[in-house]
Formats: sequence, structure tokens, C-alpha cells
Amino acid sequence: MAAMASLLPRTHRDFSSKQYWNTFFARRGAKAFEWYGEYAELCGLLHKYIRPKDKILVAGCGNSTISADLYRVGYKDVVNADISEIVIRQMQEKYNLSCPEMKWVQMDLTASSFEDGEFSCVLDKGTLDALMTDSSPEVVETINKYFAELGRILRVGGRYVCVTLLQEHIVAHVLDWFPKNGWMVRVCRCEDAEKSQSDNGSFSFPVFVVICTKFKQMPNFKPVVEIQFHGEEVKRVETTDQVIQNVAELQQYALLRHNLQSQRVAGENMTVELCDSINGGCRYTLHIVDSPKKSNSLKFAVFIVPHGREQEWMFGTASGREKLAESAGASRLIVVHLARDQTYDNLKAIQDELSAKVMELAPSKLPAHTKVPFLSVGEDLGHREERIRGRSQFSGDYVVEDVHPPEAAKLRRLIFLANQNVIQSEAKLLVVKDKKKKKEKLTIDYSYLSCEHHLAMVGGLGLIPSGDVLLVGLGGGPLATYIHKYIPKVTLTAVELDPSMVEVAKEWFGFVPDSRLKVEVGNGLDYIARKAEEGTKFSVVLFDVDSKDSSVGMSCPPRDFVERSFLEKVASCLTDRGLLILNLVCRDEKLKAAVISDIKSLFPSVLCQQIPEEVNCVLFCSLSSQQANLKSDFEKGLREINKSLKQCQKTKEDVINTSEVCQNLSIL
Repeated sequence: MAAMASLLPRTHRDFSSKQYWNTFFARRGAKAFEWYGEYAELCGLLHKYIRPKDKILVAGCGNSTISADLYRVGYKDVVNADISEIVIRQMQEKYNLSCPEMKWVQMDLTASSFEDGEFSCVLDKGTLDALMTDSSPEVVETINKYFAELGRILRVGGRYVCVTLLQEHIVAHVLDWFPKNGWMVRVCRCEDAEKSQSDNGSFSFPVFVVICTKFKQMPNFKPVVEIQFHGEEVKRVETTDQVIQNVAELQQYALLRHNLQSQRVAGENMTVELCDSINGGCRYTLHIVDSPKKSNSLKFAVFIVPHGREQEWMFGTASGREKLAESAGASRLIVVHLARDQTYDNLKAIQDELSAKVMELAPSKLPAHTKVPFLSVGEDLGHREERIRGRSQFSGDYVVEDVHPPEAAKLRRLIFLANQNVIQSEAKLLVVKDKKKKKEKLTIDYSYLSCEHHLAMVGGLGLIPSGDVLLVGLGGGPLATYIHKYIPKVTLTAVELDPSMVEVAKEWFGFVPDSRLKVEVGNGLDYIARKAEEGTKFSVVLFDVDSKDSSVGMSCPPRDFVERSFLEKVASCLTDRGLLILNLVCRDEKLKAAVISDIKSLFPSVLCQQIPEEVNCVLFCSLSSQQANLKSDFEKGLREINKSLKQCQKTKEDVINTSEVCQNLSIL
């Protein structure tokens, strides 16, 4: 695949508009016009939208040289207007001899004396920005008079060409007033003006040229709004909100670059998405990490994460990426994730595509023409193949994909696209030969459990390795299938809220219900409440269900599952020495303490296994009052489970690391 024509930046950091504009107003000084670019930077766009035969009004000309520059290259019919009598007199004296045909008039452009339709073009360089200081009613009234006056003095087909920095209240008002009054609007980015600022060592503010074309007013006119932010590509937008968002993203990116160049903060600073300029889809995600060490051998480096490895701790977490930067010996490391719905030729092609963009994020004082090293895991990008894409009524869009990271086993994954950094379910794939068809096919390796917390939950079954077990939360089904295959004395019922996940588990992850493995589609809360009323008993209940409520500091299980009233129903569904095993993921320490307190008030004996390097902890909550013996009983049961797993999987090594589990096991 050829390199994309352009990559559009989009950051994940909250955009401080106040910080952005405070930086501008603090830095612009007396020479405000220079922030909008001089003629040399603006001429490419100006010549495209202003013709030499146009009668041009330069609105709010001030002491800018722009009209004289246009005059010198053939634009002779130019009228300069400004409300300041002093500046008009000064400019007349300055250009009287060199630009004899150019006119200078003192005029209030909210109530001018020009004739209707007198001009074919109005050029505004920074005047709108100076007039529209805020969105107060008084200011908006003045701006509306200014716009109405432009509409009066411009002929049909005439253009209002406005060079502006587009503060948020300005872009919103422009995109409201002009389309509503039947004008066509095109918003262009002047990259040459930005480059000039950057070359001078300044904060590079995005500069825009807005072209509003007057049409004859017609009934049922559908507004036309376009953007041209990269090269010659013009794109029509459906809503003005899209323009406002794109402008804000460019301003946000400028602020990010400024912050990265002006300061160095240890740890991960920001995340930037580079998007396909054609369809807007994310092509690369860049994580920018500054190392706390000052003696690093590399000042700047880029690390490309191969397909299928972006969720690993080293690449998928902030602490992991900090460790990666330290290992690479880089003062600043950009860790690059590849998007799942994009194609890439090879590492060299990625390097060619990213080289210019990553230099925008380089540390300050990096010598010119520095050759930035691009690092990765070997030379292979890995492979990703989408098997199915669907939509869940509860979790939104999802994808099942087969990934083959370099020098690693092939894996099948279920990913919810709303949270792409989390693998919902994962299975290892084996390549087997189909003797009848004489070709290879993929099959599920049922002995593989990818999640450490799943292995911990399986280990907990050593306390009660037989009887009826209830699992709330099926997902792709690897935990349910593993228990079914390797703990033969257990009869398992899985409850899954989402019917689409049951189908995914059956079709793509080898989940096959039978007499010992049943699945119920429904709400786990309702199911347990019903079973409590019926007097049904389970030896073990497992909770492995995530929360969809991101406002709570607990992502697993949902808050309702650990409310005291519901835990009482769970306890009533357990046998006398029954066990509740739950995967707890809670970053809110107060909430976590409250949850554990409620659990301990109902379950006499509680063990906690902290999963190394993860937020997860697995709680083993027993109705047995023999708390003193629970840990030793757990260790004994774990050894028995390991023995069973080794026999079933025909391996000599322990499947579950007993010493590591016991080391991270504590009595609560």
C-alpha cells in the first residue's frame, strides 16, 4: 500500500482552549499581524480565491503590507478601509508613490458608505478576530452588522476572504451566520504560515483562510460547507460541528507540540492519533513517553508495536511503555500502535510514512537532520485478519480477529471497539492437517487460558472441585470451556446477558454446550434472585462480568453485583461450605474497601489473590467458618487441581504456578 497523502493529528488529552489562547495573546506582542502570516506564506491561497481583475476591499487594513504586496503583483483595484484616521494617513504617505492607484479611506465597516455590490472581493486579515473578542450580545450585534454590510457591498458571486486564527466563538458564529444567509463557506488551513512561525522558533498557531461566497438567496437552499486542511484535497462536510471539531483538534495539536518542545515531563505525556485524511479513520496511535533519566544514549526514538502485541503490558500500559523507554535508553520514545482496520506493507513503509510527523513531536534542540531510529520486535509486523464484525445491543460494535504476532502463537481475540485496548476473550489457535481435504485448518487449543485471573479462579475450584457451578459472564467462553474440559466432576451453568456473545462463543471460540455445560441467556442478577427463591444450591458461584458504567471506579463486576442485598441472595444460593469467586477490578480504594467490608460481613472466610502487575484481584469468599484453615485448604486444593490439569493436558509442568499464587494470596 502506498503511503497516505496526509495524516491528520487528533489528541486524547483534554483540550484547554483557555491555555491555548492565553499562550497566543501572551506571545503575539505588538506585531499581531505576523501571527497570520505575511504575503509570501498567504499568497498560495489568496491567489486561488482573489483574481487580479477583482475590485478588492481590504477591511481593517491597519498597517499591514498585504495590500501593497498584492498591488505589486498585479492587483491594482484595491481599496483599503480602516476606522483609524491616523493609520489611513500614515499608509497613504507610505504608499502614495509606489502604489499610486490604490485608495485609502477612513470608514466604519459596520455602516459604510460604499455602494451596493461595489466589490467582488473583501479581504480581512485579522480584523474579524480583533472585532469579535467574545460572544457577548453587544459584540455579536456588532459582528452581525459587519457581516450584513459585507453582504450589501459584495456582488453576487463575490467572496469574503478572511485570514483568521478561528477562536471557538468565531468559527461557531461564522458557520452559523453565513450558511444561514445562503452563502457557501470553505475553511482552508494555511500550512505555509504555520511553517514560517515554526521556523522562527515560535509557537506554531494554525492559521486559517475562510472563504465565504455570496449566492443569490433561494428558497430551500441547502448550506454548502467545505474544508481544505491538507494539500489540495477539498472535503464537503455534513455538519458544521465537524468543522468546529477539526479546527479544535488542529489547535490542540499545536498546543501539544508547544508543550512537548518547551518542557520535558518524566513519564507518559500524551497520546496522539494520526488519522487517514480521506476517511477520518485512525491509522496510528502514538504514545509519547519521556524518560526521567537524563543520561540516556538516545535523545529520541520511535518504537513500532507489531500487530497483536498492542495489549501486552509492555506496550499497552503507561507503566509498561515507561519501562520500554528505559530499556531502549531513549530520553523521548514514541510508541506506535497500528490500527486494526488499516493495511501496512512493512516496517520501512511505516517509517517513510511517519518520519515527517514524528519529527513534529521531537524534543527541543534536536539537531537538524537527525536520523531518528525506528525500533521494533524483529523485522516482522505480524498479521491481523478480521473474521467477523458485529454489533451487540449491550457493548456496541465488536470484532473477532485472528492475530499472529511475530515469533508467537496465533491467537483469536474478541474485541469491543469502544474499548480496543482490552481483550475481552482470547484463544490460542492450532494448525492441524485435514487429511480428507489435504489442507491445514485452524482449531482451538482448549488448554490455553490467556488471563491470569482466569487461572486464579480455576485454582480456587480446588477448594470444591465437584458439584454444580454457576458462572456469571460468558464472553467468548474460554473460562467456561476450560473448566468443563479439565475439571470433569463439575457441572457448569453459564449465564450471559448478551445473546450475541453466546453466538460468538459457539461459532468462533469452540464453546459447545452439553449435559455438563449449559448456557442461560439473561441477566445474572435476575437469574440468581430467581434461583434463591427456588432454593437452588450451587457449590461455587463465579463472577466474571464487566461493568458498562464508566462513571464508577469499578469496572468488574457491576456495582449491583456487590450490593449487600444481592450478596445475601448469592449466599443463600450456596451450599453450606459453598464458595463465591469474583474477579474484582476497582481503582477507587474507598469503594473497594466498602465492597470487601460488605463481603466479609456475609462470608466468614475471605482470601484475596492479587494478580501481579494488574488491577485485578480475585476474591475467594467461603461460607465456611474455618478461616484459619482456608489458606492451607486452598493450597492443598490448588495442588490437586494442578495434578488434574497436568493429567488432562499431558504436561509435566504445573499449569498454575503454585508458589506465585500462594505468594500473592492473603487472608482478609
